Amino acid sequence: MDSSCTIFVVEEHDQVLDLWRAQQSRSLSVLHLDAHCDMRGLLIDRQIQHAYRIWDRNLSVDQGNFLTHAILEGRINSLRWVYNDLGGRQNDVGTVKYESDLTSIPYRWLLALRGERGIAIHYEVIPEKSWSGLAEGELLDIDWDFFAHIAYPESAIQDHVESFLSVEFHVIPEQVYICYSPDFSQPSRIQYQNFVTALAKIFKAEIIPVHRDGYKAAIQSAYNKYLPHRIFRLIRHFYYQANLSLRKRGIY
Repeated sequence: MDSSCTIFVVEEHDQVLDLWRAQQSRSLSVLHLDAHCDMRGLLIDRQIQHAYRIWDRNLSVDQGNFLTHAILEGRINSLRWVYNDLGGRQNDVGTVKYESDLTSIPYRWLLALRGERGIAIHYEVIPEKSWSGLAEGELLDIDWDFFAHIAYPESAIQDHVESFLSVEFHVIPEQVYICYSPDFSQPSRIQYQNFVTALAKIFKAEIIPVHRDGYKAAIQSAYNKYLPHRIFRLIRHFYYQANLSLRKRGIY
């Protein structure tokens, strides 16, 4: 099958928004394979398929909210989020809110007082076992933690990857974005690189590495130096456990 697919390889997920901005992309349809939603600060009313900003309007872009910014900027009008066994809202904090969440009530009141109409969006959330493939016109966005989540045993990564690569793709996306996410994935760089190569072969795609600009790269370097991942993960572990205890009670 002939293909004009391009695979953009990034280190952290918010670099994808930089790409869309550079391409002046609008009204994209995106299939998002990720343990996390990356829509922090967004409320989605699934009944009427509208999205609303619920946090500070000057919220800076990061890995956990780049899709929020993309939706609010009109770059995405259809988003399907596929999550795995260790992903989804029930296993995350700072996640997208729904109209049915208890904690969304104050935000909905405030939005109503302001007369906010929201942004129309087609939104679906799909467990991996129920996903049936790409839709026509969709772009494919993959976070490596979908396969190599830090809570997965390292021995399970390859089976997960091979299961995905064995899927028969009837639709080839025009663009694919693959993110390593070192803060959220097992240290599995070689397997990650092999996955990128294998997917490029299936899609007959060109691989384009995308690097941080100098300013952002310097900030990341300083972060890695002064807050090593081991310490970061320890802090995050306690924060997550406190918040996930609420998830078990159905409180988002």
